[in-house]
Amino acid sequence: MKKIIFMGTPEFSVPILQALFDSEYEVIAVVTQPDRPVGRKRILTPPPVKELALKYTVPIFQPEKISGSEEMAALIALEADVIVTAAYGQFLPTKLLNAPKHRAINVHASLLPKYRGGAPVHYAIINGDKETGVSIMYMERKMDAGDVLSQKSIPITSSDDVQTMFDKLSTLGRDLLMETLPKLFTGDINPVPQDE
Repeated sequence: MKKIIFMGTPEFSVPILQALFDSEYEVIAVVTQPDRPVGRKRILTPPPVKELALKYTVPIFQPEKISGSEEMAALIALEADVIVTAAYGQFLPTKLLNAPKHRAINVHASLLPKYRGGAPVHYAIINGDKETGVSIMYMERKMDAGDVLSQKSIPITSSDDVQTMFDKLSTLGRDLLMETLPKLFTGDINPVPQDE
């Protein structure tokens, strides 16, 4: 059974993690951002990914900064087959990216190389794009710059806003990841370098 470390934080990441829990793969750890104060009363609130992970018997890591942390050493020691990230929110050190047998891959909410970085859905809507999509790519030290393993596009309709697109792209990303992982593990995939 292939062992996966999942790294993600917001609601976008939840369906993707749920699909991994429901799959034949073993999620051996979940990494997410620390709990943060939310709202006027500043109530300490766990990220959506942690809320899901708590329903399963899986170690949860919440380092303030992953680079050089005790948590990073513990994650490397787990000897995962792959790290899957989806909107985690921190840069990952090269040592961690390269630790798993099949490296680290990211589910990114744009058709790379368009809209690298943190607000791809916002930019697609602001710029009046007719379509957007999801890219699954190898993670590199540079922001969203790794070779693309797979992509899938969907139209942006006149009734879509950032929230509806996030929901659609989360589902699309979940499905694309589950199609991509078997090919990644068998080596039946041709990574495509991004056009700089």
